[in-house]
Amino acid sequence: MKRFKLLVMALVVVLSAFALAGCGSSDQKAGDATNTGSTDASLQTVLDRGVLRVGMCPEYPPFESINENNEIVGFDPSLAAAIGKEWGVEVECINTPWEGLIAGLNNGDYDVIMSAMSPEEATAATKAVELSENYYELADVIVVRADNTDIKSKEDLAGKIVGVQDACSAAQAAEDLPNQGIKVAKLNHYTRNAEAYAELANGRIDALVVSLTYANEQAKNNPGYKVINDPLHNVGIAVVAKEGSVALINKINETVNKLKANGTYDEIAVQWLAAD
Repeated sequence: MKRFKLLVMALVVVLSAFALAGCGSSDQKAGDATNTGSTDASLQTVLDRGVLRVGMCPEYPPFESINENNEIVGFDPSLAAAIGKEWGVEVECINTPWEGLIAGLNNGDYDVIMSAMSPEEATAATKAVELSENYYELADVIVVRADNTDIKSKEDLAGKIVGVQDACSAAQAAEDLPNQGIKVAKLNHYTRNAEAYAELANGRIDALVVSLTYANEQAKNNPGYKVINDPLHNVGIAVVAKEGSVALINKINETVNKLKANGTYDEIAVQWLAAD
């Protein structure tokens, strides 16, 4: 009887060992499946398609605007085209309202956003993004009417009515003025910079805040405006992709650095941003 009990106990131990081994094998397979499912195909998808789809709001010359042939042109489209050439793919620029850029990215309407968008602007809309290294740096400055002699620096904005485009780096810079001890009389937010410029021209605001590049472009075409080059702050602009698109963003960083090294980036910058 005693020998029988020992035999049963030995059998239980052996069966338990097999059961544990089976569990371990099952867990390993599950882990392998998870790892396979998390593979980042963001870059390969673009290469296989043969087209890099780029979302941008073409209302911000010289970074992006629509020319007389109804084509999107500017620094961002040209840089995107140079990236596509390096990869051997076409580039499709997709016209999208500024306020809809992040939503379009999340919907899969395009692979990346290149639209003079800062990391702060992107992450204010959602944290679920991947960001490239900054490929350009913008300064947000003050614009006044050409006949204005009262405003010569950001400190002179105290007590004045100031306009900004909503949900952009210039708005963030203007909203930060009280933290610098500069209290404006009123800060007006507009959907587009064009609206703020119209309000300035009509005398309904005293000044507006906008990026230096855009301000120079407007002043070049309209002598009624004057740029006060006393930056409120500097902000970088980056390529924005969906969260998890690490391979795509890494390749963009690598390619932009290559374009800077071989002189292509500088050629594009001189063509579109020489006013800076």
